[in-house]
Amino acid sequence: MNIYEWADSLINSSPKYATGFTELLATKPYLVSPAVWRLYDSRLPLIRSFQQTALNIFRAALHDEIQPAVLHWLINETPESLGTSYHRQLEERHFTLPVFFRTDEVTPGRIIEIQCPGSAWGELELTYEYAARLGYCVGDISPADRFATQLADFLKAPPVVQHLLDNSSAPPGMRYFIEKTRPRVRYLNIDRGVRAGDCNFIRSHAFFSICSDKDYHMQMAKVGQGVTYDLPPHILFDNKALLVLPFWSITRESFSDDIRDLFPFTTPLLPAGIEFPDGMLLTIEEFSRLPQSRRSYYLKYAGASLALNWGSKAVYRLSNLGSGACLDFLRQCLSGYESGQTWLLQKEEIQEDEIEYLSRNGTIHTQRLHAKFSGYYGPDGCLGVLAWHRPHFKVHGQAETVLSYVLADGEDPVTA
Repeated sequence: MNIYEWADSLINSSPKYATGFTELLATKPYLVSPAVWRLYDSRLPLIRSFQQTALNIFRAALHDEIQPAVLHWLINETPESLGTSYHRQLEERHFTLPVFFRTDEVTPGRIIEIQCPGSAWGELELTYEYAARLGYCVGDISPADRFATQLADFLKAPPVVQHLLDNSSAPPGMRYFIEKTRPRVRYLNIDRGVRAGDCNFIRSHAFFSICSDKDYHMQMAKVGQGVTYDLPPHILFDNKALLVLPFWSITRESFSDDIRDLFPFTTPLLPAGIEFPDGMLLTIEEFSRLPQSRRSYYLKYAGASLALNWGSKAVYRLSNLGSGACLDFLRQCLSGYESGQTWLLQKEEIQEDEIEYLSRNGTIHTQRLHAKFSGYYGPDGCLGVLAWHRPHFKVHGQAETVLSYVLADGEDPVTA
């Protein structure tokens, strides 16, 4: 071994991570009806229509072609240096849609949030491999292989990726997914000889991370000319604010009923009050006096602050609060509205399932748990669906969260 082979071997062996898998696994895949499975595979055009319409509204707001309240809502707490002036200086080629993204749904087909790219891509791949280990998924293509294929087809070139993991909420899983896509996908700082200027696809988990990267200006200059951002270089798709647009009286006419049916009713918390599906506007005092059974809404932070818009932070169940506590909380949230701190209300939807899962010591447990489902999408369709189950109504990646790969009912395991 010459001196450079020795140096290479030391550097290449250095990432000896010890985080391991940090959640729990169900004893078998989560089965849905063939009709539900077809829904995941067929609804991409409708989601893209929602995203494009929201982007059109954002651009109209930037050009003062719509009520100023819309721009205030969509820019919200974005720092001034990356706020309205920054966005008005962007060229048309920078106003793209997300390439890969993840939906979150309490019940399959009812989207409560869309994240680009979102976390748990590695966990999706791992649950697929676990299902295959149990004898399912025979002849199927893994999510990682689907990703590599769709990305190459989308770019029309061999993918060379810069993946900024600094704001990933679950870096171990993302590192695992990266490894599973190699060597079909090459990565900056992982594969030999890849330089920043070679990258044709930029993945990031936060808009602010894109703008703080040292190669930002070089990459922005090449957008549409050999470089594509996964999460676009604008704020629209990096917070929850756009979820109200299909329902808000100012913007709802731009969306079809089919798009509205993708989501639970979602409405902005405004100084004037809270709009309801029947068009009624209630003040926060009137809303707080409603019986708790009629206040079955989640209050969610809608803005761009990473201190709040992260990992189910700033999500509250208003039906758990008495009238006085509800009013005090809504007043507190509205106190920051003028400075850009925005909140939304989303109709509460719940699904609970009896889930059988394995503990770390090998024992099997059965428990009734809150559900969430995530569809992972690329340019050409769904790459896979992950089921999450947790004792708490905030279902996200925690030590007690049970994960399973979602399959259409009727796919039986193949035994040796």
